[in-house]
Amino acid sequence: MKEKYTIAKDGFVGYWHPSDKHKGKALVVFPGSGADYDMTYKGSQFLRKAGWSCLLVAFAGWDGLPEDPVLAPVEYAERAVKALMDNGYEKVGFYGISAGAKYAVTAASLLPEVSLVISASPFDYTTEAFKGTKALNQSTFSFRGKPLPYDPTVTLHRNIISVLFRTAFNKKYGIRRMLRGCYQENVQTEKARIKVENMHADLLMQCPGYDDCWPSDEAVPRMKEILRKAGYPYRVQATVYQKGSHLLCGDLSKSPKYLKTMRKLLQAEYADQAACNKARKDSMKEALVFLEGWK
Repeated sequence: MKEKYTIAKDGFVGYWHPSDKHKGKALVVFPGSGADYDMTYKGSQFLRKAGWSCLLVAFAGWDGLPEDPVLAPVEYAERAVKALMDNGYEKVGFYGISAGAKYAVTAASLLPEVSLVISASPFDYTTEAFKGTKALNQSTFSFRGKPLPYDPTVTLHRNIISVLFRTAFNKKYGIRRMLRGCYQENVQTEKARIKVENMHADLLMQCPGYDDCWPSDEAVPRMKEILRKAGYPYRVQATVYQKGSHLLCGDLSKSPKYLKTMRKLLQAEYADQAACNKARKDSMKEALVFLEGWK
């Protein structure tokens, strides 16, 4: 394995951090929205401390990639998996938080080689790409050169100032749940649903009791039920951290400035910092236990 992978030479952006434990197994780590390499490295360090080899792979924002994912190729994940398998890693799993969690389940639904997924605060529908507050009439993700079907981001096709103002003063949402209020306006269609039943992987999903960013608290039980009805033959674990926030399964203690900002923006973090910290610690512990059952 190389220490660094680039778009120009390898077809994906990746940073390799090996461990000498868990021979033949490795995790591809996808960042959350807005998380740079340093933050992703620090946030996923608990995995490496437990002896898991990690390949950190970006689908937006790093090393010249667009800041927001626009037709972000699932091939980034596919090439990362191939690089690992070509170097003797027979078992490859995905780990992602927030937008990285959605990219993880999207890629795993299309790549049968992936045998484990840890998905913290995921969403299970492909949505429209955007830049700032401008809708781009494009899918967030693509595969084999074709855009994945997506649902329009309704809010961004309206007067955004009016929408944000209305949401901020809505008793159900308020200023620290404006993102959730905007997502609730989307109309979900079957064509845009991420077909998690097509995965061939053990799956751990985590979400808060109420997600201030997007409806992962609806997505996780929905995916669990879909898999149950489909007779999904792999391990499925879905955990709701009632007093947690959108920010689960990552060590934010090493990113204090980011955490301080999130405590101003997210209602759960603002209301009970101690409970959110505990939920993060518990969700990381759960992920490590789940990984030990990876056969």
